[in-house]
Amino acid sequence: MADEATEKTPAPKKTTRKPDPMTQLLNEVKAEIKGFADTEVKPIGPGRAEQYDRRASAWGRHYADHGTLDGLLLSLSFEALAALNPAERRYSLVQLAAAALLSVEKLDGSK
Repeated sequence: MADEATEKTPAPKKTTRKPDPMTQLLNEVKAEIKGFADTEVKPIGPGRAEQYDRRASAWGRHYADHGTLDGLLLSLSFEALAALNPAERRYSLVQLAAAALLSVEKLDGSK
């Protein structure tokens, strides 16, 4: 009789895992990277890097004063362009990517 009771009790339904939005976003970015894979890019000259450094400072001040998305993204973009040292450029590009991904995630969250 105990066997009949356990056979009649249905197993609880498993809940479907909701996909992580950041994982989906990173997969989109990986797909976009393929389009840039064969693109040849020349290095930035020191004179231009100095100009970009001044622009990064100006946009950084704008962001500090106003807190706008354009101020954040442009200051980080110009900072990455101003970096002649590969380690500094990498750090700046990671910061820029993080700010861009966060912006997209916020847009996706408002849907």
